[in-house]
Amino acid sequence: MKPDLPLYRAVLDGLHEDLRNGRLPVGAALPSEKELCERFGVSRITVRRAMDTLAQEGLIHRSAGRAARVAEPRLVQAVAAFEDSSGPLRLVRGTRVELLGFEWQLADGAVARALGIEEGDQVLRIARLRRQEEAPVFHTVTYLPAEIGAAINRRALEESALQEVLAAAGFIAAGTERQMGAAPCPKAVAALLGLRTGAPTFRTERLTRDATARPLHLMIGHWRWDRFAMRLVSAPTEGGNHLTVSEMELGACLEGS
Repeated sequence: MKPDLPLYRAVLDGLHEDLRNGRLPVGAALPSEKELCERFGVSRITVRRAMDTLAQEGLIHRSAGRAARVAEPRLVQAVAAFEDSSGPLRLVRGTRVELLGFEWQLADGAVARALGIEEGDQVLRIARLRRQEEAPVFHTVTYLPAEIGAAINRRALEESALQEVLAAAGFIAAGTERQMGAAPCPKAVAALLGLRTGAPTFRTERLTRDATARPLHLMIGHWRWDRFAMRLVSAPTEGGNHLTVSEMELGACLEGS
């Protein structure tokens, strides 16, 4: 174990290596927490943090009372999409937002890496729930670096989209990186969305940057599966194909629910 690595990161890297070299093939049960504690010389809290990260990365499946198992590899396709900056705003028009949490905390490894800060640095954590016609449709947790979070007004978030609040504070979004896919609903989110723990959701992870490529915020969201639809439309242009993304049509989804 490298002495300069955070303890949980050393555990995580060791398990990543086990996955890469086939010591932990698809479907295999991972060692118990006790076994991992003994192998790496760390506490259960440290092991659980590493396991949480593996689950978030989609590399393992966990369920109560059962050993964690290696997940089937996911097919990930990178898509270059031309999208105007009003896309995220159109997405939430017609919904009502409920602010569930607005608090400062220390960044864990995954959040720190995404935001380009040090693990343990302060970040502002914002949790919100969006409803349409009183039905819950979308839960999000957003992390902002301290410099940017300090400029955010809590009351404004109860009335406006985060992108609008950031713009008013002088932080203009210029680009995003997204990863999207099916995922089981976390226990902390399930009741809020009216789902059972582990029910299918559409999980989105979006990192937003400004024009200098500085990370502005990381958002992790879970949609109810029956209230989300995505459409990709490709059309030829003089400069090549132009791809537009219609991220969700709430009305169309709700009509069939």
